[in-house]
Amino acid sequence: MKKLITLFLIATLATSVGWASTTVSNTIANIATVNGWTNSTRYTSFTLDNNITVSCTGGSNTGKYYTNGDEWRLYQSEDAKLTVAAKSGYTLNSITVTYNINNTGILVYNNNQISSPATVSVSGSSVEFSVGNSGTATNGQVKVTAISVTYSESGSTATVEVPTLTDEFTFWPVMNDAASAQVTITPASGNTVRYTTNGSTPSLTNGTEITAATTITISGTTTVKAISYVGTQTSSVVSKTYTLGETVTGISNFKNLTSGTTVRLYLPDNYNARTLFVNGSDAFVRDNTGAICIYNVTTNPPLAYNQHIAGWIIGTYTNYNNLPEFTASTATNSCYLVIADPVTEADAEPVEIDAAEYDDHYADWVTISDLKVTSASDNTATANVGDNTFSIYNKYNPENYQLPYKGAIVDITGIAVPNNSTKQLRPIYQNENRPLTYVVDAQKEFVSPSSSITDAQVRLKRSLNRNTWSLLTVPFEIEGFEGDVLEYTSVTLGEVASYEMNGNAYPVQGGVMHFEDYYGNLQPGIPYLVKPYTSQQEMTLSGVTLRSESAGSVTYSLAAQQNAPGINLMANEQPVYAGDYSLVGTYSPTTLDKNQATVKLIDDNTLSWTSQIDDIEIAGTEAYITIPNGAGVKLDLGSEGVVTAVTDIRIDHSIPRETVIYNILGQRLTRPLSELPPGVYIVNGKKIVKR
Repeated sequence: MKKLITLFLIATLATSVGWASTTVSNTIANIATVNGWTNSTRYTSFTLDNNITVSCTGGSNTGKYYTNGDEWRLYQSEDAKLTVAAKSGYTLNSITVTYNINNTGILVYNNNQISSPATVSVSGSSVEFSVGNSGTATNGQVKVTAISVTYSESGSTATVEVPTLTDEFTFWPVMNDAASAQVTITPASGNTVRYTTNGSTPSLTNGTEITAATTITISGTTTVKAISYVGTQTSSVVSKTYTLGETVTGISNFKNLTSGTTVRLYLPDNYNARTLFVNGSDAFVRDNTGAICIYNVTTNPPLAYNQHIAGWIIGTYTNYNNLPEFTASTATNSCYLVIADPVTEADAEPVEIDAAEYDDHYADWVTISDLKVTSASDNTATANVGDNTFSIYNKYNPENYQLPYKGAIVDITGIAVPNNSTKQLRPIYQNENRPLTYVVDAQKEFVSPSSSITDAQVRLKRSLNRNTWSLLTVPFEIEGFEGDVLEYTSVTLGEVASYEMNGNAYPVQGGVMHFEDYYGNLQPGIPYLVKPYTSQQEMTLSGVTLRSESAGSVTYSLAAQQNAPGINLMANEQPVYAGDYSLVGTYSPTTLDKNQATVKLIDDNTLSWTSQIDDIEIAGTEAYITIPNGAGVKLDLGSEGVVTAVTDIRIDHSIPRETVIYNILGQRLTRPLSELPPGVYIVNGKKIVKR
């Protein structure tokens, strides 16, 4: 059965029998204290006792002492060396070096990498190690925290070689089998060996005896100890530990590990692990518990969007600038992963999240909506929603993405990637989910682009109720609107109506604004009357052109005509119903002026003077009506006929103070209109009602 193992140094240790050996051990902290070392200062040698000297060479940094970690740092370079030397008359027997836990380099002896702590048996008066400079040794810093040397007087004889054990490794179960691994114990020629696996120390009388190479099977973390002997002379004890690696189930548990931990990640089939997006060496995968970036891992078949993944894979959890990554280790083997296209599952889709949920979706494919763009240049835009600021970084150059313009409101669909303290979104295009959607929100200010944007996706946030006429003006073309549409086509003179006030009837006349059925595409900037077949809160359209022009209006005019019967005008007065009757569109919420001749369409399909109502706000993507001062207006809705009208006499508060004013008895008044009591007055030949 194939085993997944991590290789370490195989060392042949020799111990002399019958000598009087001495062991000198010390920590760097104690050496620094005794020698008066100071932080970040280079020291190239020290003594363990009068007989042993430790020194280093190479570069200008090798040998620096740091109080943080109490470590003596040896920096990798071609000529970086660590030398342990005994005084004349003494022989080195073994050397043990201990690294700091955050060590990034490695010592090399006889072309073998030395793990920590590891005891190397040697012979001679001087031993030299190179620093990170052999085979697969990694570059970096060897951070020595302790050193121990065993030595004896020269001239001792009689040696018994220690047995050879398989290098230490970590192993995991394969598929659903119970965990097991094999360790080989090899005696030197002519030696007898006793070994133990229960933690006890082997001796001439304790342990299992072998005289030839023997392979044993272990099923969990096991320490194998062995000793050689010839007659009654024994070697030192060699001890190696073989570790059963940890298995975690699901991505969420994997992300809770300490960075740098190597484990077997188990993805059960019912966890529905799916590939979200692949770009170069980055593959983003989500299961029912969370998402992860699988970095620089080779699989067969290669990871691709929408695959279903199940099974086991061994790798290392790495926190890279807060991005959770599954990275390859020396034990990584993807042959136990099942990678297949889904059969019955729905396609993998982005998750819609609130900005406050961002930290829970690192490495996930998400959509964050209603981001207000505050800056944009090159490949990066900055956008806010609430108190959250996001960097929109176009790393993957997806199809249908364009740098959003400053002032735009957008939805971004992409990978949530923390970059230290930055909340970063990397837009992607996958399965027709566009990376960028422009938002036209009826409740928020709309900023037009400086130039028209083609092939855009737009989300219109506007409530439209079925069976209710609404005014609609949008900055893009809508094809195939699902509902009735009317366009403003002309205005004609209306019939005389009367306005009741204080028991008196006052005549008023104005225009009839004619609307006809419209069957074409709704054009950008043009206001229409619409009545959808079904109520809706928003609609999303793809492949449209977002226009740079401001909202427009449609205007038809009534020329001055002979006074209508029943209207008693002052001499030389022009007919009050002459002038422009306009339907005015707006993209952003607008406050109408109560002192202007403006009319608002309200919820019950009626028209109201803005001067007569409290709510004078017009939502974005709506429209309002302007008519000549003092006139009335009716809407002729094509085949539905005249359904709504405004017949009030215009109340005008903008009359200058010097204007000549008469009461209805023909008496000239000297006080300005603003200081007169409520009533009916003649101002410049026009009847005015003041309330």
